[in-house]
Amino acid sequence: MEDNKFNNYNLTNDEVSKILIDFENIIKSKASKLGKYKEDCEQEIKMQICKALTKNRKKEKN
Repeated sequence: MEDNKFNNYNLTNDEVSKILIDFENIIKSKASKLGKYKEDCEQEIKMQICKALTKNRKKEKN
């Protein structure tokens, strides 16, 4: 069963940004491969986190 800890909430962009900032050190450590920092890996991790945290967001009609 998938963990939906955050996905039951309607997180704003500011709340998602706060989560990314709070976990910045962990993200950077996971973006290192063999002791070398990989910026593209960090960006991919952040994109996947944003995607997961906003997937239940209702889309507004223009």
